[in-house]
Amino acid sequence: MQTTPGIRFTSRAEREFDPLFKQRILKVYSKFPELGSRPVICGSISRGSRYLGTACSWTYPQKVSLQPGVGNTTIAHELTHLVQGNGIPHGEKQCDIWTVARLDLELLDEKPHYILRGWKRDRWVRHKAAVRQLCIQSIKERDVRRNYIVWLSQEFRKMK
Repeated sequence: MQTTPGIRFTSRAEREFDPLFKQRILKVYSKFPELGSRPVICGSISRGSRYLGTACSWTYPQKVSLQPGVGNTTIAHELTHLVQGNGIPHGEKQCDIWTVARLDLELLDEKPHYILRGWKRDRWVRHKAAVRQLCIQSIKERDVRRNYIVWLSQEFRKMK
């Protein structure tokens, strides 16, 4: 296993991830330029696991593990965990907010679980662009509003 900067797949991930999935991982990874100077290992989680992905930011090299075929939003969520603490607060909801704000709209293929718990898929698809804009706005709100997540949740509740 190499430890040069960039993302590297474990031998198991090389076997279990199809080429298109690996391409998607690399495309999402490109949205994280701050990871470019650090080695990141990408491993595989067995299908059917209760986890779609995990991240270990405290190891060297840092590591993310994913179930084969998960969406771009899950990939980005796990990569966001690796950069939390560098201006991004720790926590799952915070991770979702920064993930949604970072990804281009066309890469947002799954509902962010922690901030939109209880939303059905059709509601997510209908409001995806507005959710992204609110996440971007909530990051700005954080500078002046300590309870920016409460504010964001209230804004989401207004969406039917």
